[in-house]
Amino acid sequence: MVTVIIQHEVKDFAEWKKIFDADEPNRSKAGVKLIGLYKSVKNPNDVTMIFEAPSAELYEKMMSDPARQEDIKKAGVISMPTATILNKV
Repeated sequence: MVTVIIQHEVKDFAEWKKIFDADEPNRSKAGVKLIGLYKSVKNPNDVTMIFEAPSAELYEKMMSDPARQEDIKKAGVISMPTATILNKV
């Protein structure tokens, strides 16, 4: 199990959140669990998500799927997502 922290800016948080929430069944099917969802104090459209995933390889494969990349664009992500994948020690 790995922890994944993703940060990016979105055009409109409320619109992005609708698409993010609709993707929950896909994350669940892949064994990816949302641990926390955060908005920056200074910019409510700057979003950070923390997930647990079965492995880094599975998470990277899931995120590199062209359909998922298209959904990310449709959701209004306007900055390059930063992803940090961590092993618990």
